[in-house]
Amino acid sequence: MVLGLASSHAPTMFVELEEWEELHQKLVKDVPQPLELQQESLEFRASCKERIQKAFSDLRNQLEAAKPDVLVIVGDDQNELFGPSCQPSLAIFVGEEAKGSPLVHRTGRVAEGDELLIKCHSQFAIHLANELVKQEFDVSVVHELVPQGRLEKGLGHAFSRIAGIMELEQLDIPAVLVFLNAYNPPLPTAKRCYDLGQAIAAITRQSSERVAIYGSGGLSHDPTGPRAGWIDEPLDRWVLEAIASGQAHRLKEMFIVDSDTMHGGTGEIRSWITTAGAFEGVAATVVDYIPLRHAVTGLGFASWNPSNTVGSRTE
Repeated sequence: MVLGLASSHAPTMFVELEEWEELHQKLVKDVPQPLELQQESLEFRASCKERIQKAFSDLRNQLEAAKPDVLVIVGDDQNELFGPSCQPSLAIFVGEEAKGSPLVHRTGRVAEGDELLIKCHSQFAIHLANELVKQEFDVSVVHELVPQGRLEKGLGHAFSRIAGIMELEQLDIPAVLVFLNAYNPPLPTAKRCYDLGQAIAAITRQSSERVAIYGSGGLSHDPTGPRAGWIDEPLDRWVLEAIASGQAHRLKEMFIVDSDTMHGGTGEIRSWITTAGAFEGVAATVVDYIPLRHAVTGLGFASWNPSNTVGSRTE
């Protein structure tokens, strides 16, 4: 396991600055907004846009430097590929390529002609699925991407946006797509997600492949939900402090107590927990954190270098 990465994938991060206001209104609808929203001036938003681009560039540069043979992307599905007929807790795509659109559809853009092709590492995906079953994970295996949800979207944005912004095609890095349920009960526990990350790391250690992992989603947010626009900044900072100190095992206690703030998109922190589990005892680098109300999300960016173990840190 040569590198761990994690970031938010909120739609605002992938559109032009002049589209933020309209997109924000579509995401929050008629939910009363926090006072902090009024403090986000155009100048402030422009600086946030620059920080978002810089953070993604930092993660992309780390990915290029690590030269992995495969990137395991852990993300959720929001009724895109899966639908009412099937909502797996954990699934892995084992095909050779996936198609989706990196566009943000809430802006009203037309997806036709803007298809993203993601090259996938079928052999490693099959190996990963088989080995996870041996470790008593109940894995659904997806051989074909036949969308049961919003058919026009194809592959979920948790994967297409990250594959696009990380420029996997240009870097010639194949992906393995791991679907981790974050929205539709019953949901996997935080401990189960952490254990999943540990299992992926253990399987990787027995492989000749250089593997990187990317946790896609989070941090706190509830787009179009009853808390849309409200960010749980203390929760976000607690998560970031835990991974930065190399104590990500503390995250295994998340989601035990049911509360409104843990619902909606906040559940995507499961992808971060999985990535952190793959680097147990490694202190993450928090690249940036932006509690951006116009993005209705606590935007986070982090990376894990396997050499940065807690015991090796210099204070």
